[in-house]
Amino acid sequence: MTRWLRQCLTAALVVCVLLPGAAPAQINPFRGSRGPGLSPEDNQLLFESVARLNAAEPSQVGISETWDNPQTNSSGTSTILRVFHSGGMVCHLVRHHIVVAGRQPGHNYRLTWCRTSSGEWKIKG
Repeated sequence: MTRWLRQCLTAALVVCVLLPGAAPAQINPFRGSRGPGLSPEDNQLLFESVARLNAAEPSQVGISETWDNPQTNSSGTSTILRVFHSGGMVCHLVRHHIVVAGRQPGHNYRLTWCRTSSGEWKIKG
């Protein structure tokens, strides 16, 4: 199986099966469907941490941002695994490690985030 196909299948799994839902202006791949998932506040903290990670200059492999919601006991870490260009956009392959409601060990999701010409970061499908 090619790397591209694995990434597409992983993204499809995350978006369609494990974490469906809507975020502002795009699909939210971090909302749980198997039992309680991330709360709206968890999602806000997660997306704020991803925004900080993507905005960090210079973009470097290995930098991370964390979030934690003591009210729900959910937390996570996002780490840049790769920085590259695709379709004229700067992109980051990011591993998101998410622990929902303190249920260890948590889950890892790999998503590619790309900066559009308007400066907005979007998940690349």
